[in-house]
Amino acid sequence: MAVAGFAPRTLELKDGTKVHVRPIEPSDEPLLHEAVAAMSERTVYFRFFTPLKRMPDALAHRLAVVDYNDRFAIVATMHRAAKGGLPPPGAGLAEPDPAHPPGGKERIVGVARYDRASGTDVAETAVAVVDEFQRRGMGSALLAILAKVAREHGIKTFSLIVLPENQQMLGLLRKMGWIHQARLAGGVYEISFDLPAEGDR
Repeated sequence: MAVAGFAPRTLELKDGTKVHVRPIEPSDEPLLHEAVAAMSERTVYFRFFTPLKRMPDALAHRLAVVDYNDRFAIVATMHRAAKGGLPPPGAGLAEPDPAHPPGGKERIVGVARYDRASGTDVAETAVAVVDEFQRRGMGSALLAILAKVAREHGIKTFSLIVLPENQQMLGLLRKMGWIHQARLAGGVYEISFDLPAEGDR
């Protein structure tokens, strides 16, 4: 599905695994439930700031239904292996391929989203990656793709809230050079960064 000029694409991770990146769809609600269920308690807590045994249906609906302008989300997906389990690293298929049919159901392994503050050019962003796909460069790649989409929709600044113990996310943002302003308030870091213009890439 091509949405608001965003064409689905293949993303190759550091270890050679390929995932399919596309806009989120309302029909992804059950896949979001499955993705959260596949995350560790720590990953879920870092994303939602509360322990969730199961994501509430209302939250899954809100996350899956966006307007592709002020609220936008992209997902990284793979297909399960035909007889259960995942293909080995490097063998993941990003999309159906006549030569290598996926033979299994699509699953979400990463999500990045933004929500624009009404009437502004600032949007709150968030990213979450299923544990087994972390440390492969997916989070930074999804953020970079999302930033480009946001710029095309008139957003100039991303903001996000990060727990101090989430060193992986803080390290990712430092590596990308995206911590322009950060302050500790109420036990969390409030971070904002200006999105690079097209010519700055």
